[in-house]
Amino acid sequence: MSEKSSQEQPPSSVEEKKLSNKELKELKKKEKAAKRAAAKAGSSTNESGDTPQSGSQKGKKPVGGATKTVSQVKKQMNNAKTHDPSDKVPPMFGHLQSKEEKILSTPDIASIVHPSILSLTLKMSTYKVVGSSSRCIAMMEAFKEVIKSYKTPEGTSLQRHLTGHLSHQIEFLKTGRPLSISMGNAIRWLKQKISVIPITTVEEDCKRILIDEIDMFITEKIVVADRVIVEYAESHITNDSKILTYGHSKVLGELFEYAAIEQGKKFEIYIIDSKPLFEGKKLAKRLSKLENVKLHYNLINSLSSVLETKIDYCFLGAHSMLSNGRLYSRVGTALVAMASKNKSIPVLVCCESLKFSDKVQLDSVTTNELGDGDDLINTKPFSKEGNALKTYLKSNKDPAVKMIMI
Repeated sequence: MSEKSSQEQPPSSVEEKKLSNKELKELKKKEKAAKRAAAKAGSSTNESGDTPQSGSQKGKKPVGGATKTVSQVKKQMNNAKTHDPSDKVPPMFGHLQSKEEKILSTPDIASIVHPSILSLTLKMSTYKVVGSSSRCIAMMEAFKEVIKSYKTPEGTSLQRHLTGHLSHQIEFLKTGRPLSISMGNAIRWLKQKISVIPITTVEEDCKRILIDEIDMFITEKIVVADRVIVEYAESHITNDSKILTYGHSKVLGELFEYAAIEQGKKFEIYIIDSKPLFEGKKLAKRLSKLENVKLHYNLINSLSSVLETKIDYCFLGAHSMLSNGRLYSRVGTALVAMASKNKSIPVLVCCESLKFSDKVQLDSVTTNELGDGDDLINTKPFSKEGNALKTYLKSNKDPAVKMIMI
């Protein structure tokens, strides 16, 4: 018997060696979870089962209790499951930072981050400020407030310390949402402007120079650039044209207003929109005030039926234009562009040079951001008070009308 038992031991050790590192980690997690559960169960039984017993019973019961505890531990080890928040994220998006990880990486906001940056981060995280150009302008305006309230510490200069101070603001800004391409280009431009200021310049003069440079940057790179794009793209819109667009774009809103108000052209616009932000509603509300424009608002699931009408042009906004000629924009843009191409509809993209990037990207998974899945579903309970039919029947006193409506 001893020889058999000694021969049976090596296979178990070989099986243990065959376990991978991942399996060993999972086994250790299960053992820890089982030990904690057993400790809680043991403490509860000790508190409830302290009754006086005879000497023989005292000697026998611990053995039975011990075997019972061992069996419970084995059962709990088999059934124990470790809950990891990252398990909810598919492996394809495992490299993207979740909301919990952003919160943990937040720096000490009490002494480092400026109130204007705090406010902007909150607005960006709640999607009050959306759009690449709008976010870039809001960030530069916040940097102006940071520079105004900045004071150079003793023993250093503004040119050396302000860059690091801005880096803290930028790191906190990233916790709200990832920086857009235009924001990254603007940050590099600002740091370069800080570095070229002569060290002999007085602090107040440095602040004034930087604030004036920021104002000029916004005017040249965004305001004037949008105006040039509008004047060039307006030639593609004629009377009775049918234009297709997707979501909301700042420059496209200015283009349609310029064509309708200043050029007096009459045309139709088909706005395609999608969840979860419904940005197209903002563009529809903006263009609804124009008398020369006939609006059509549709969700993206009705795109195929919209394309059955004779669309002349498809105008799209851009988040960025990559160095390999790829368009980087909000989700759904590729679907609209490819569907238009399938119908031989010309697709025009309006993009400022500030959004040009030297990066190369072949997919939409490598650099993206994780949103809240609950935004895709309607969690609000149905309200009967907002029922239009019920309100109409209550207001109408004619019983014949009620019978017909019912």
